[in-house]
Amino acid sequence: MSRTLLSALILLATLLVLFILTPGVLLVLFAGALLAVALRALAVPIAARLGVGEGWGVAAVALLALVLAGLAFWFAADALSAQADSFRQELPGLVQGVQERLSRYGWGRWIIEQVDPRRLMPSGETAGQVANYAVTSLGGLLGGLGDAVLILLLGLYLASDPATYRKAALCLVAPPARPRFRALLDEAGETLRGWLLGQLFAMAVTGLITGLGLWALGVPLAGLLALIAAIFGFIPYIGPVISVVPALLVALGEDPSLIPWVIGLFVLSQNVEGNLLTPMVQSRTADMPPAYLLGAQALMGSGFGLIGVVLAAPLAAVVMVAVKVGYVEGWVEAPAEPSAGQVTAEGV
Repeated sequence: MSRTLLSALILLATLLVLFILTPGVLLVLFAGALLAVALRALAVPIAARLGVGEGWGVAAVALLALVLAGLAFWFAADALSAQADSFRQELPGLVQGVQERLSRYGWGRWIIEQVDPRRLMPSGETAGQVANYAVTSLGGLLGGLGDAVLILLLGLYLASDPATYRKAALCLVAPPARPRFRALLDEAGETLRGWLLGQLFAMAVTGLITGLGLWALGVPLAGLLALIAAIFGFIPYIGPVISVVPALLVALGEDPSLIPWVIGLFVLSQNVEGNLLTPMVQSRTADMPPAYLLGAQALMGSGFGLIGVVLAAPLAAVVMVAVKVGYVEGWVEAPAEPSAGQVTAEGV
């Protein structure tokens, strides 16, 4: 067995063992790398334009993002908070209106029975068990906040000095395989950059179209529903299906005749985003078939929950690049190496 093949097998085996033993850590590392790619996509042009180092460009982008987030919170927090509070106050009435309309049909009564909160909470719950649930939820919240801080720090460090980590990664494979591994890293970075730009652009357009459309239709809480649609737009295929549910519930509680219009609005926004805008931006993104992407989302969601679903698409894109560059081009389609006998004969 050649040293090149042995180093590749050791690297794959190490990643597999880490994925089995500590999958959450690898997902956090990947999320940090994804954030680093996003930061560098903006930081490198800014640094070149200002004539400063890339690290200063990353710092400028991070500071700009912080300022924009603060301004958005300052101007939009009151409106969104008021809409969220209004939604909380109107929720009981909306739920009651939905139940009254569904109870007119047999299938509707079956749905009401399935989502009855009394069926979701086991009987005989003690105060101690309820307290355990609360402690577990609090621990999950704190763990999520810790992961978010870790992802932010990883993204900043990786974006500021990627050459150091790239050099360390290249040292993990044998010297003959390093050019191929370097090409894999380059194409994976370009793929993630294109995917991120496409998704962020799609999120903004989806939120804008949804907000304007819901406002024109007279659906309450249009701003909040548009924000939900924009956030879930980060998850291809599944996200838009999830984001339409709150809008349908609000429309059903307000006026059932609005439901076809709301569905048509979401279908229109997703068609504009998916068939026109995203392909224009994601020109360098791996072309992932829908079945492949949905399968990756199902697999990651069943194994790792929400964070698995969120990261399934970019991770699937990287896997496609790795298979294409590392396996198909680097192994299957590579020219066969001459055997020892052929080398000796040619030398003679």
